[in-house]
Amino acid sequence: MKIVKLDIDANSVLAGIDAVALVEQPAIEEDFMFFSKHTEEEFAETYKDYPIGAVEAAKMGIKRNEALGNKCGTQVGKVRAQQLANREPVSLDTVRRMRAFLIRQKGNYDLAIERKDYNACGYISYLLWGGPEALPWAEKILRQADNSEEFDFSKEQVENVIVEELIKQEMSKLTNESFASLDEKQILVGPLMTPNKLIKRKDEDGEYFVYFTDETIKKLAYKAMKDKIIDRVNLEHSSENRVDAYMVETWLVEDPITDKSRNYGYTPKKGQWFGMYKVDDSKVWEDYIKSGLVKGFSVEGMFEQLMLSKVK
Repeated sequence: MKIVKLDIDANSVLAGIDAVALVEQPAIEEDFMFFSKHTEEEFAETYKDYPIGAVEAAKMGIKRNEALGNKCGTQVGKVRAQQLANREPVSLDTVRRMRAFLIRQKGNYDLAIERKDYNACGYISYLLWGGPEALPWAEKILRQADNSEEFDFSKEQVENVIVEELIKQEMSKLTNESFASLDEKQILVGPLMTPNKLIKRKDEDGEYFVYFTDETIKKLAYKAMKDKIIDRVNLEHSSENRVDAYMVETWLVEDPITDKSRNYGYTPKKGQWFGMYKVDDSKVWEDYIKSGLVKGFSVEGMFEQLMLSKVK
């Protein structure tokens, strides 16, 4: 099988990239990712090692609340209970809100225990947020994350002020969380090109493989920027199916260990070229991207003219 190394002459008007296509089967075999306004939290550090007691408390809270027609707890509390019951990962921000709520409601929970009123909303709401075992766990996580600074203040009056402010923030976020599907960022992120990746091609001469070195990919990336064509986006390499999209960020991987693509779930390779695109076309977003009809980026250009060396 023939293997072809591709390179470009940076000064040639013919060499380089013509457009970036959104395709179902990316030649580099890596899909892009699309995300909404909550992606920053989704890719932040998360925790799911909360105690089994918190899981069981959430399940019990859900069960008791259902028996009462779900009259207890806010929508945020009900969502939190489902997260805990399913042992889903929670962000550090969520851990802070858990601690704030549990501190605020502990008095109502203790009063319900004293009265043996296990249908009281104060009791059920406390369970929805993980119950008594969730509080020490949340405090441990926050001590580790914040180097104990948050817990230097133990005076009641100081802590009450902090708790009240956190509860206000919690309630203000409820509206946003409820309408996440109406406020998507419509952003794609993923690799555009990968060095030394064998890409299968077929023409009148038969089947063969081509590949780009990291140096060639850098040339192509730089030239695409210089030629101002990086915002040309289409569907499946069809110039008639243009997509209203533009690049908002791009980078070449220098250190795979610290590269920012890891924040989006990738395991990058040195020399890989990543791109981030904002898609303004809502129809393309709904009908092609969210539906999975297109899954990755594919650069296009007159690469067949750039064959410099051939290895049998």
